[in-house]
Amino acid sequence: MENLDETLEANKENLLVTAFTSGAITNGAIKKGAILLEKTENSRTKFYTSSQLTPDQKRELLFHVNQPFEVPMCEFDEEWWPLVSNIWTRYNYKNHTNGNSWKTFACRFTKHNPSSMRKEGIPDEKRRKTKIRPANLGFMKIKVSRFITEKKVYIERYQDSPDHTQTIEESEKLKRSQFVRNLVEQEAIKNYPPPAIVNAIKEYAIEKLDLSFSVKELRRKEVTNIKSKVYKPQNTYLTGNINLELDIEESVVFFKNQEYQVERFQILHRSSHGFVFAHPNQLEKLRHFGWLTLIDSTHKTNKYDWRLFTLYIRDNHGCWDVGAHFFVSKEDSDTVAEALKIIRRFVCSWKPRYFLSDQSNVEANGIAIAFSGLSKGEQNCEVIFCTVHVMRTWMTKIYETKVRRKIIHALHKITKIGCDELIQQAIDECQAPTVKQYILRNYIKNTNQWALWARQHSPLLLQITSTNAIKSYHSELKRTTVSHHGLIGACHKIIALDAKKRSDAEYIAFEFHTKQISVIVSEVHAVEKRIEKGKDVPVLTSLNCYCLFFRQYLLPCRHIFHNHLYGEKKLLTTNAWEQFQQMFMESGFEVYISRELGEIELPKKTEAEKAMENRRSTINELIERTRNAYWRVEEKENAVQKSTFIETLKASLGSILNAEEQ
Repeated sequence: MENLDETLEANKENLLVTAFTSGAITNGAIKKGAILLEKTENSRTKFYTSSQLTPDQKRELLFHVNQPFEVPMCEFDEEWWPLVSNIWTRYNYKNHTNGNSWKTFACRFTKHNPSSMRKEGIPDEKRRKTKIRPANLGFMKIKVSRFITEKKVYIERYQDSPDHTQTIEESEKLKRSQFVRNLVEQEAIKNYPPPAIVNAIKEYAIEKLDLSFSVKELRRKEVTNIKSKVYKPQNTYLTGNINLELDIEESVVFFKNQEYQVERFQILHRSSHGFVFAHPNQLEKLRHFGWLTLIDSTHKTNKYDWRLFTLYIRDNHGCWDVGAHFFVSKEDSDTVAEALKIIRRFVCSWKPRYFLSDQSNVEANGIAIAFSGLSKGEQNCEVIFCTVHVMRTWMTKIYETKVRRKIIHALHKITKIGCDELIQQAIDECQAPTVKQYILRNYIKNTNQWALWARQHSPLLLQITSTNAIKSYHSELKRTTVSHHGLIGACHKIIALDAKKRSDAEYIAFEFHTKQISVIVSEVHAVEKRIEKGKDVPVLTSLNCYCLFFRQYLLPCRHIFHNHLYGEKKLLTTNAWEQFQQMFMESGFEVYISRELGEIELPKKTEAEKAMENRRSTINELIERTRNAYWRVEEKENAVQKSTFIETLKASLGSILNAEEQ
C-alpha cells in the first residue's frame, strides 16, 4: 500500500495530463480530480518526533491542532503534553477493551458555569481574596487517541470545533504549565531561595528552550508554594511530636547523638522551663574568646513559640561563631539567669567581661543574677548596649532633630566630660517636656553602657559596637525554619547552621596568615583624598595616632601614611612593619581585647541608690514582658482574646494606678 501511494504521488501530474489530452475526461472532471488528490494529500497524517521540533513548536502544534498528527507514545506524556497542560482540561474519555483509549480536552477558557456570587454579611478580614473569571470564553476541543499496538498518540480537532478566541500568551497568564512546574521542582530540590529559582528558570527557558511566554508570568509566590510542596514530604520529621514533653525529649536525644552537651532546667516559681545546648568546639571558643559576648533572642522558630537565645563570639582570626544556645518557654530574667549558670558549669573558666545586648531588661537582669561580680569575689561583668539599637530607639523617642543630633554626638565622644556636656546641652535645648524627661530617666546616669567614651580602652569594643552579627545569624536561621515545625525541627536547622559556621571558621583560620589586610589598602588610598582636599601633612613623632581607625585596629592609618610619604620623618621603617606583623603572629585578634586600662573614679552609689536602681530595673523588665505578651496575643488575630487581655490588664493595674492617683 505504501509503495502504491508513492507511485501515485510521483505520477500524479502525468496521469492528469495524459487523461486530458486523450479526451478520456473533461476539463471539469480534471478540476474535481485535482481537488480530490489535494484533499488526499492534506488528509495524510503527519508524524512528529521530539528531535524534529523545538519545545515552542510543539506547544504551537498542540495549541492550534489545525491538522491531525501523530506522536510516539513514549514521548507524548513526558515531552509534549506537559507543555500545554495549562491550556487544556479534560472534557470526556473512553477506554477500550483492547487497551486503546481516547480523551477529549476543552480549552481552559471553556467555563460552562458562571462563578457563584459573594455571600453577604461576611466581615472583610475573614473574606477570601478571589478573582471571578467569566464563563464561555472559548469553545475549542481536541481529541487525543492512544493506540497501544502501534505505540502512537493521534491528536486531532474534535468535531470541527471552532478556533481559540484567545492567544497562547493569554492562556499562559491563566495557569502555569506542568513543564514549568517541573523546572521549578528540579531547582527547588537544590534549596535555593525563590527569587534565585525564578531568575534561573526564566534565563534557562528563554535562552535554551525559546519558551519566553511560558515563564513570563512566573511569580515568586508560585515558586514558594511549589517549593513547600516539594519539601513537605521530606520534612515530616521536622514537625515533631504533638506532645511537647516528647518533642523536648527527642530534641535532647538528638543533640546528644550529635555530641552536643545538653541540660534541661525548670524554674518552678516562674512556671518556665527550657534546655541549654552547645557543641564542645563552641564551648572551647567561648572559654577563649568570651571576654566580649553578644547575646540576643529570636522567636517564631517553632510551633510552641519558645524563644531561642544565642551567645555569639569573635575568635582570634576575626571570624564570628556560636558560643552556646538555649531554648526557654518564657522570657524572664530568672529563666535567662538559670540558662547562663548552666553554661558557666559547662565552661568553668568562662569569664566574660562584657555582654553586648540590645537594651533588653530581661537579658540585663539575667546577666546580673548569673554574674554577681566583685560582691562574690568574681570579675565584674558589664552589659553594654548596641549603638545601632540605641540610635533607632532615639529616632522614635527623641523626635526633635537638633536634640537627637546632639545626643548622637554625645554617643561618639571619647571622653566622659565631653559626653556629659553634650547631654546637658541637649536637655537645655529640648522644648518638649516629655522628651526631656525621657532623656533624664533613661540616659543621663548610664552613659557607661551606651556611650563610646567607656570603650576607649579596648579596640575590640570600638570595632564591635552593634549586635548585627548575631542578628545576621538569627536571620539566616529563620530562612530555613518554619513556625509550624516542632522543637526537633528547629534543632535540626540550628545544628546544620552551626556546622556551617564552624566550617567557615576553619577556612578563615587557614587563610588568616596569607590574606591581604584590605583595611590598610583603603587607608593608603585615603591619603590621595586628603591631598585633594588640601589637608596639611600631620605632624607625628611616633607610630601613635588618636584617630578612630588607629584606636580600633592598632594599624597604620591614613595620617601615619600621609606623614611617612610627605613628612620629614619616616616612621614606617622595616622594624616598624615587623613589629606590627609580630603583634598579630603572637596573639591574632586577641591583641584587640585591651590596649590600656585607665582607672576612672565614679561616684559610689549608696545603698538607697542601689535599691532604687534594682526597683527600676524590675519595673522595666515587667513592662517589657507585658509588651511581649501583648504582641503574642496580637499576632493570633483573635479579637475576643485581644479584648480579654486588655480588660484583664486594666483590672490588674487599675487598683494600683487608682491608689497612686489618690
